[in-house]
Amino acid sequence: MMRLINNQKNKKFVSLFVAVIFLLGIGAIAYTQMATPSMASDTNSNIGVIDTTKVLSAASPAVVAANKELDEYKKQLSDEFNSKSANMDDNQKAELASQYQSKVQDKMMEIQKKIQDQVGEASKAVADAKGLSIVMDKRTVLYGGVDITDQVQKKLNSGADTTDANTQK
Repeated sequence: MMRLINNQKNKKFVSLFVAVIFLLGIGAIAYTQMATPSMASDTNSNIGVIDTTKVLSAASPAVVAANKELDEYKKQLSDEFNSKSANMDDNQKAELASQYQSKVQDKMMEIQKKIQDQVGEASKAVADAKGLSIVMDKRTVLYGGVDITDQVQKKLNSGADTTDANTQK
């Protein structure tokens, strides 16, 4: 066997044979990877995507309710500020205004967290119903995934409608 490999002509043949086997192996691996759908179509994917800009548009009932809540809170603080600051000098008024501005910022963060939680709950409910294991923002996904924006929006809107009905009673 060694005599066969030591021959210069046979070395080239054996090297060529090994290279061909190697290339065929790489080609077979590439073919099997291309034939297996990783994120091919919406029906085979277990990743859901939502367009949060569409879900949280200005016309969305959840956003409208949040804006209404924030406006009412600002009006309440404004009335409170006007009554407290009537007998204050400019420095005291500026300090009080700063405190109230901080309260408004805290309220805005609280409302944003509440909306994020509502979107998360609606997304989870839709994902569970569709058998999806992951839900991502549509802007972060380049290709593939099941678009569940409309279902999440409907779920979120139905939750906002019941919340509005409960607050009006």
